[in-house]
Amino acid sequence: MAGGSNTSLLGSLRNATGLDDLDVVTDSEGNAAVRAGRYISDNIYLGVEAGAQGSTRGTINLDITEELKARGSLGSDGDSSLGVFFERDY
Repeated sequence: MAGGSNTSLLGSLRNATGLDDLDVVTDSEGNAAVRAGRYISDNIYLGVEAGAQGSTRGTINLDITEELKARGSLGSDGDSSLGVFFERDY
């Protein structure tokens, strides 16, 4: 049907809360988790993931340039990561 819109439950919640990302995902152990995030500026994204087992993880993505990205995360279990990535579209 022409002119139809996609009004999924997650899409509606995403719009109502002002989040840029809201998804139900599985964590590294196969458990259900909810992931939510928002761009706080054009080049900075903050996110959080909460797992069914009580684990949480905060993330930050920083676009330094169009091709250079920095990503970091910190979990409630003390597990953390930090990386710098070079990406180029061909």
